[in-house]
Amino acid sequence: MPPKKRATIKQVAEHAHVSPMTVSNYVNGHFDLLSDKMKERVSKSIKELNYRRNFGAHVLRTSQLWSIGLIIVDRSDEFLADGYTTQITSGFSNYLNNNGYSLLLQGVKPEEFENSNIVRNLQTDAIGVLFSGDDAARQSQFELICELSQPTVLFLEDFENSTHKLCSIKQDEIAGGSQLAGAVLKYSPKHVAILTSGENEWAAVNKRIAGMRRALDQAGVVDRIFTVPCGDTSFGDVSVSLERHVRDHGLPDAVMCINDYIAMSAITLLKRRGVDVPGRTCVTGFNAFQLHQMSDPTITTMQSPAYEMGQAGAKALLDCLDSDGFSDRVITFPGILVQGESA
Repeated sequence: MPPKKRATIKQVAEHAHVSPMTVSNYVNGHFDLLSDKMKERVSKSIKELNYRRNFGAHVLRTSQLWSIGLIIVDRSDEFLADGYTTQITSGFSNYLNNNGYSLLLQGVKPEEFENSNIVRNLQTDAIGVLFSGDDAARQSQFELICELSQPTVLFLEDFENSTHKLCSIKQDEIAGGSQLAGAVLKYSPKHVAILTSGENEWAAVNKRIAGMRRALDQAGVVDRIFTVPCGDTSFGDVSVSLERHVRDHGLPDAVMCINDYIAMSAITLLKRRGVDVPGRTCVTGFNAFQLHQMSDPTITTMQSPAYEMGQAGAKALLDCLDSDGFSDRVITFPGILVQGESA
């Protein structure tokens, strides 16, 4: 049988006994122009006729792509397994969907950034980016983004002095690290190990560690502070790194971790060694994406509003497309200390 022809706006209008303009207003989300009765009739006709908007014609008519890109720069193939990335992406995507835009998502490794399809091809009206890599790599990524001359939201980065049309969405990581150090300092530690995913890989992680170190240094009671990279932060890598540190430097009085997954791994390893947490060694995490509640003991951590940051980034981009500029170039969210049992 020949394929069934796709329903048109005119056919939907005739079926619903309304004008084609009424149907157009409905499918384009201009509900304020329609009465509840009209919306109900058009909705019913669209479902019965299985009407789908001709998006190609819509793009040509409006000169907009109605799509926003989100580039996640991450060495891991499983980049969406990271809780922070997932939360930002979810908030970003949901806000766009609720406002009639689609999301074009791409994960790329730092060294492959310039070959990203979103960078090489004009497929979106604006772009959100989460950079990673060392300082030079992230600077190079930023310069490539500026060359695109598209409205851009940067997550967890600082490029406030740029003349490019961009907005930075970030968390006060330094303050968060300092607050966690305050929780640790109640135990008067002499030896602190900071477990991280890697040195100089993520701007937000760098700031968390800087906040921890600054507060610990200012207290004047900590004799030794070590930054301990933990590979890909799997339980195996965390175990190997922490065991090596204990072998070479002794058991820390405090273990501060740049996320809750590392903290949970550290707590598991310490307990297997018979170490009392927090009596002998206190432990802190970061992010509070529910994992902290599943640990025994529960983890003292910082609550990161990553979902809200994703929403704020999407809103900033859509507002920029409407007004041709960002009302705020920098949006900073505070973290909230979540007191657990581990410190």
